[in-house]
Amino acid sequence: MLFGSAKFTPSVLRKWQAKQPKAARLLQLWPVMNEQEQADVGRLADLAGWPQAYLALLPDKEAAQATAALWPKLPADAQENLLKRLIGLLPDKSDALRQAAADLLLSISDERLISPLIVAALKDETYDVALVSKVLAAFGEKPGRILSMVYPSVNNAEKKRILQVIGQLRPATATEILQYAILEPAAELRLLAAKTCALTPPPNLLDFLAPLVQDEENNVRAAACETLGRCGGTAAVPVLQAAFDRDEAWTVKSMCASFLSKWEEQLAEQIMLDEGELHSKLVEKIESADVPQERTGS
Repeated sequence: MLFGSAKFTPSVLRKWQAKQPKAARLLQLWPVMNEQEQADVGRLADLAGWPQAYLALLPDKEAAQATAALWPKLPADAQENLLKRLIGLLPDKSDALRQAAADLLLSISDERLISPLIVAALKDETYDVALVSKVLAAFGEKPGRILSMVYPSVNNAEKKRILQVIGQLRPATATEILQYAILEPAAELRLLAAKTCALTPPPNLLDFLAPLVQDEENNVRAAACETLGRCGGTAAVPVLQAAFDRDEAWTVKSMCASFLSKWEEQLAEQIMLDEGELHSKLVEKIESADVPQERTGS
């Protein structure tokens, strides 16, 4: 953006005391202000409620950018109130407004967001897990560590939400949480754990999922076999074959059969490719061997 000869003067501040500037005007002058001028405008913005007025214009990009520019200059209590308002927009019915709120939270990237975002996501099913996770991902491993600590002490509905969040975040602590989840008394949690392992596979996946491959619930066993089929590689083939042979549930058998047939097709294609390559090399070798030498005159 080119600012040309834009200047911020005391007269501009006086005008703004009487009337809030449009977001575009604030953005035009913000880069040419010094630290003290930005601080003065920040105090005025807080007293006059500019951030709330700009939020009401979301998903307008200039309004979001103006809010982000003012953010560091607002007092702590105003920042916290603004964070709450933005988090409150994440379950809005408007896709554009939800996305704008998430993008603004990402541009702010304040660590005070972590706890209220996690609480909101776990307590209220109206929140979009993917959108909340997108914001939480900006804070690295901290959200994962918090989720790992709280998982054992929350109710089943909240545990379900945690599994959904770690499936999106894929934190280093995912395996620790999944170790709890695969042993849960509630079948729906074991089922979700099996599916989440496909999104964030733990080390030694075959051993990890062994209890779920033998689970008492058909749908849990089927989900475990599906994850093995998707993420276990050729090492999972004997496990899937054994499950297909011994399991009486149609859902499990069909799941195993689908991956076993795909593996057989891939193996057959590879054999054909290998045989074709060997054939080409053999032909090339024969054609290049015993080439007759031209006779030379005596």
